[in-house]
Parts: sequence; C-alpha cells; structure tokens
Amino acid sequence: MLAHISFDGERGVHMDANAIRDTIKQSIARITGIPPDEIGDHASYRTDLGLDSLAMLEVAVDAEVCFRVKIPDEHLSQIKCVNDAVRVVAECLAITEQA
Repeated sequence: MLAHISFDGERGVHMDANAIRDTIKQSIARITGIPPDEIGDHASYRTDLGLDSLAMLEVAVDAEVCFRVKIPDEHLSQIKCVNDAVRVVAECLAITEQA
C-alpha cells in the first residue's frame, strides 16, 4: 500500500489529503472486502462498514506504518469514518513535519 508522498529536504514529507484517503480506503477494503470505490468518506466504521474495535485499530496501525506517524491513543477514539482518519493522519503528519 503506497501513498503519494513527496519529500522536501528542508520541510519534510508532504501528503495530499486524497492520497491519505485512498490509502485508508485501501486498508479498509483489505480488512472488509468492500471495494475502495464503495467506501464513502462519511461511512461509519462500525455501522456502515461493520468494523469492530479490533478492525478499527488495524486500520489505524496500517496508517501509522504507511505514513510513519504515531496516532496518539486519545485521537483514536475520534476516528469514526474515513474523513476522521484523514484529518487525524494529516494532523499527525503536520506535527511530524514540525519536529
């Protein structure tokens, strides 16, 4: 699973929100068997996609590995849909860039 990442020696890694979204949808598709193009940005992980807490954690770990970030535990509870995951990953990437 590869995302569209560019590297700027002075400013670090840059990630397009669409690339984050596509990568997260690929992860969900791998876990659920639902084609990525059928996964809505606002689809509830639990209700619409049928993810249990373990599967939701697996999606988060996939994102951490792919984007080389650490998602703080307090942010994991904020992730209820793809858009939430995109926002949290983008925030973590921004923090990583500043470090």
